[in-house]
Formats: sequence, C-alpha cells, structure tokens
Amino acid sequence: MSKAQSNNKQSIMIILSLVLATVSAVAYINKANESHTPETWTSFVYKNGYESASYLRQDGFDDYASCKVYSQDMSDTYNSAPWQCGSKCRFDSMRQGFECESMVND
Repeated sequence: MSKAQSNNKQSIMIILSLVLATVSAVAYINKANESHTPETWTSFVYKNGYESASYLRQDGFDDYASCKVYSQDMSDTYNSAPWQCGSKCRFDSMRQGFECESMVND
C-alpha cells in the first residue's frame, strides 16, 4: 500500500469520527431538552379584560376540563371576565410574562 493511500484512509477515518461525534452530540442535546414533566394546565382570568395587565393565575390542573370549570367560576365572580387555560406554561424572563405551549378557551 502506498503512502498516499494510507493518508487517505486516515483522513477518511478522522472525518467519519468527527461526523459521528457531531451526530452523537446533537442527539444528546435534543434528548436533554425534551420535557419530562407531565402536562399541566394553568388558568388565566383577565378580571379587567384582555388588554389589562391584571389577571388571576392558578396552576396545577391535571386536565383542561378542571381548568375550564375553575376559570368559568372565577370569570363569573368578575362579571364574566375573559379567561383562558394554557398547557405547559412557564415564566419567560425575557418577556416578563408567562408563555404556554397552547392556550384554549372554548
């Protein structure tokens, strides 16, 4: 085997190793970023309307139905205030507010 062929094989092995390491790192990062928390629902009742910054928030509902019942009861307390239920909500420090994966009101 010539020296050129040996160098080509070494180069190919190094490139394949780098590609494999990169793919492994990306897969590990994606796996680490997956949410392992159960789906919970949060109630938002806008007691002064959607445009106001004043809202009541209650966390920890196991399903949309229980969040909806609570939200509707609170809405009635505040003269039919608008409400929403959000799933997997978390505080976003960049926006200084809550962000949910989905918001429902039906």
